[in-house]
Amino acid sequence: MKANLTTICSIDTQEEIRAFLNKFFAGVDDLTEQKRNQVVLAVDEAIANAIIHGNDSDTEKSIQIDLDVNKKRIHIEISDIGLFDEIMNNDKKDKDLKTVIKEKQKGGLGLKLIYSIMDVVCFYTQNNKSYCLMVKLLK
Repeated sequence: MKANLTTICSIDTQEEIRAFLNKFFAGVDDLTEQKRNQVVLAVDEAIANAIIHGNDSDTEKSIQIDLDVNKKRIHIEISDIGLFDEIMNNDKKDKDLKTVIKEKQKGGLGLKLIYSIMDVVCFYTQNNKSYCLMVKLLK
């Protein structure tokens, strides 16, 4: 099962994106409501990061979400997420949540959330476009 959505880089579109994701994932038999909510939350956070941090909420830019689900996994690819700092992202994903809170680290909680929910998270750039690839295993 596949679907995609292209939308402008505006926080105002996030409600539309969540509705699109919930409707799509409702048709996935092997996805519990709890896991569906977690995946929607992870995608929502990735989209917010792409809009706010990667694209400076520039409504002239757009983001595309591609979904592909089979019996074994959910494959989500988000493009163009804008510029990202891979070194900073790796540093934040590896920190323990208690350490982040103790150090009162600004930012990074959304990334920590994404990495804790999804089984695979990868950021890459190809042909002058930046991507976020996320995979959730179903079984």
